Amino acid sequence: MKKGKVMDQFARTRQLLGTKSMEKIKNATVAVFGLGAVGSYATEAIARTGVGNLHLIDFDTVDASNINRQLYALNSTIGKEKAVLAYERVKDINLECNVDIHKTFINAQSLEDLLFEDIDVVVDAIDGLNSKINLIVGARQMNLSVISSMGAAGRTDISMIRTGDISETCVCPLARAVRQRLHRRGLYKGVKAVYSIEKPLNKQPFLTEDTQEALPDHGRSRPPIGTVSWIPGIFGLSIASEVINIITQTC
Repeated sequence: MKKGKVMDQFARTRQLLGTKSMEKIKNATVAVFGLGAVGSYATEAIARTGVGNLHLIDFDTVDASNINRQLYALNSTIGKEKAVLAYERVKDINLECNVDIHKTFINAQSLEDLLFEDIDVVVDAIDGLNSKINLIVGARQMNLSVISSMGAAGRTDISMIRTGDISETCVCPLARAVRQRLHRRGLYKGVKAVYSIEKPLNKQPFLTEDTQEALPDHGRSRPPIGTVSWIPGIFGLSIASEVINIITQTC
C-alpha cells in the first residue's frame, strides 16, 4: 500500500458481498456465548467481516490444555480471561466495533440479563448441555435467530461437517441429547446447527491431571475428550458463515 493511502479494511469483503450487505453487517448485533475452541473462531470471522456490535460471553480463563485448539490460548495468555482476550482481539481487528463482554456462567438466571430483543443472531458455542438448552430455549422464546454448535471433539474428518436445522442432525451424541431436551421444552425445529456425521473416536474419555473439576454453580465436572486443532475451527467458521447469511438475508 502506498504511503499516505488509507485502505478500507473491509474493501475485499464489500467487493464480494456488496455495499448493501455490508451496511446490514455493520449495523447488526451478534451475541456469542462461549469463547473456547468453536466460539473463538466464530468470533474471529464475524469480527473480520465487519459486524458492528458484539456481545461476548464466557466466564472461563485460558488453561494450558486449551492451546491445541483455542484461538486465544497461548503460553502468554494462560490464566487470562477469555472474554477480555476476545475483546482486545476484536478491537484490534475493528476499532469501530462496539464490544460488550460478560464474564458470567450461563444459566436460566443469568440469561435474563444477556438476551436482548435487538440481537440479530445468537451463537451457541457452549459445552455444557444444561446451559446450551437454556440458551436455545430462551433465545427462541424471544424469536431470536440461533445457530448452535454440536459436538466437535473426537472428530478428525472435515468432510463430515454439516450445517442444517437441529431436526436434521444425526450421528452426533450431543445433537441427540440436545434434540431430546428441546423436545421436552416443546421445541422441535427452527434452530440452525453445525454438526458432524463422523462417529466420535473417543469412546472412553481419558482422565489426566488437568481433568476439570466443577466450579461452584458451574455444572458437573466432566473428563476432557480428545480434540484436534482443525475441527473446532471449521465449526466456528461454519457458524460465522451462517451468521452472515442470516444478517444479509433477513436484517
